[in-house]
Amino acid sequence: MKKRYGVLVVAVLALAGAAVALADQPPAGTFVAVLSAEEEVPLCVPATNASRGLAIFHVTDEAIGTVEFKIVTNNVPGDIVAAHIHVAPKGVAGPVVQPTPPTPGEENGVVAEGSFANPALLAAIRANPDNYYVNVHTNVCPAGVVRGQLGDHGPGNN
Repeated sequence: MKKRYGVLVVAVLALAGAAVALADQPPAGTFVAVLSAEEEVPLCVPATNASRGLAIFHVTDEAIGTVEFKIVTNNVPGDIVAAHIHVAPKGVAGPVVQPTPPTPGEENGVVAEGSFANPALLAAIRANPDNYYVNVHTNVCPAGVVRGQLGDHGPGNN
């Protein structure tokens, strides 16, 4: 009986140590959204399965909410006119909460790159990344051509 009790105590202590180690980990430094035409709401008919993208947001200063971003797309119909972070769950169109201005004239490759400081938005994304998405708009698909939720791919990545 003492041996079982000892094993149980060791197991409980190991689990407690693991929980403390996880609690001490820093918050995710990078958020990623994989963009696809299938995720856009409403669907942009001229977009195809080849219309794709990736949005990467790297936190550079937690205290003031500074985030560097890069958005890459490929095979999107039309000229890119805007890119944003929106607030809404998957399958729902929502309002813009942070512009991520695209590079004029870019249609494929790196289409937007820069930084912003928005501590309230960073805190909100950390609290519920599934409720935020990134999308890219073109003149052919003004409501959006490709979209991806931040919570699908980013919160666990450092």
